[in-house]
Amino acid sequence: MAAHLRLMIQTTQPVEPDDRQLVQTIRDGDTDAFEQLVRRKTSKVYALCYRIIGNPEDAKDISQLVFIKLWENLEKYDAKYAFDTWLYRMVTNVAIDFIRNRQSRENAVNSNLRLVKTSTDAEQGVVFQRKEIETVFNDVASVLSPKQKTIFVMREMEDLPSSEIAKILGCRESTVRNHLFNARKLMQQQLQKRYPEYAQLWRSR
Repeated sequence: MAAHLRLMIQTTQPVEPDDRQLVQTIRDGDTDAFEQLVRRKTSKVYALCYRIIGNPEDAKDISQLVFIKLWENLEKYDAKYAFDTWLYRMVTNVAIDFIRNRQSRENAVNSNLRLVKTSTDAEQGVVFQRKEIETVFNDVASVLSPKQKTIFVMREMEDLPSSEIAKILGCRESTVRNHLFNARKLMQQQLQKRYPEYAQLWRSR
């Protein structure tokens, strides 16, 4: 009977604060809340850094720098806007600056960027195919500017709409579309020149 009554008692799970509430809690002086925010956003920040930078170790360093800047600039966040949009702008700015300032390791700029999404438990044949595509992409993406690459990553790999990318980068949506158009055109030209068999696949997408 007691067990039956316990089952009838409505239990409530603690509700996680949304991003805006968490930011306000941090502003009110709760440093533990910032650790919670970092845990919540780490995977998303690292994933975007990795796809733009292309190197896992550099992506970790950039992610840490992003969170330092986040702590330093949290007061500037305007709650009228989505927190992730503001955070993504910070990530892309730091990542683009990193690419532009890196002189001695230019070959690492385009390493390991993913052109297609595959599951982590993909079969060996699929993994091999993905690596081959990555190698091709790394080669042809060298013609892209940092901003073109960033927009390409966010549109083609993060599946963000052009309107959201424009908010993140603080530019017009038409600018995003132009960069994306030019990036695709440049990559198509390089594929046709270096890897004609992949150029045919690109046209079929």
